[in-house]
Amino acid sequence: MDVRHEVLEIATPVVEDLGFELVDVEFVQSGRWTLRVYIDRVDGGTGVSVDDCTLISRRLDDALEMNQTVPHQFVLEVSSPGIERRLRTAGHFSRYVGSRVLVQTHDLVDKRRRVEGRLASVDGETITIELDEGGLWTAPLVAIQKAHLVVDPWAELRAANGKAGADVGPRKQARSAHGADPKETE
Repeated sequence: MDVRHEVLEIATPVVEDLGFELVDVEFVQSGRWTLRVYIDRVDGGTGVSVDDCTLISRRLDDALEMNQTVPHQFVLEVSSPGIERRLRTAGHFSRYVGSRVLVQTHDLVDKRRRVEGRLASVDGETITIELDEGGLWTAPLVAIQKAHLVVDPWAELRAANGKAGADVGPRKQARSAHGADPKETE
């Protein structure tokens, strides 16, 4: 079992006992080893505060030290999942049906590894995404390497215009409204 999975096993009960949900864990090296733990409120309340992160960091640090799980010296970071939160479990995906997501799989699934679109459904073992260019893409949860919510205020406009991936945004709208590129008129 790798370090990430061991930390998930140790951290989940610690985080849940304090009334939070363990969203994800990553163990990365960028000059130094960093263990990042992402938490969220179970009740969907006001979000995660600095005090919440401090409390969980202290408890989790004790549990990890006692179990000697991590083979290197590391820095522990505890934070909220952020606006583009990660999706890891069937429960995470179910909670965000209807939202825009980006999914990357380990291997090709229906000729794709990276898919972005609206999360149409979750059946417990698979997810289905409605693609901007039309059609559906379905992948088993076990095939998913990474997934997260996507905040893209222009996605619906691109999909409605049938221009998935086109440059639709404030600058493009200004050009079409005034007939010239806004850089040229400024």
